[in-house]
Amino acid sequence: MKLTALIPMLSVTDLKRSIAFYRDKLGFHVINVFGEPEPKWCMIGRDDIKIMLNEPPREEMETLPLHAKNFQVYYLYPDDIAALHAAWKDDHLAVTDLRVTAYGMKEFELRDPDGYWLWFGQESSDPPTVHE
Repeated sequence: MKLTALIPMLSVTDLKRSIAFYRDKLGFHVINVFGEPEPKWCMIGRDDIKIMLNEPPREEMETLPLHAKNFQVYYLYPDDIAALHAAWKDDHLAVTDLRVTAYGMKEFELRDPDGYWLWFGQESSDPPTVHE
């Protein structure tokens, strides 16, 4: 048997705000939405990437450890890291500086409105600019 996909589902505090961020800032589109009259779940996509977002009841979100999101990283692989970084920087997104790691990746990161880390990386043969 074959597994065909892994799609993360991020719990968010304001689904409409998150949809707007991913759609308007990061270029995702809405694939599906569930919940009436207020949406509580959606799937968004961009190119070959899909992410599910859900807005659980407030009391469930309040029980999450305060710093739990600091240990979650969602790593995405664009085909032109420098162009993506430049476009989002020009769009005034809070992206980190582009760096080349000792493990051979050119990468940068940003946080979404709920504090999830989104890292973007592409293999690189350039010499490292950081040695972590």
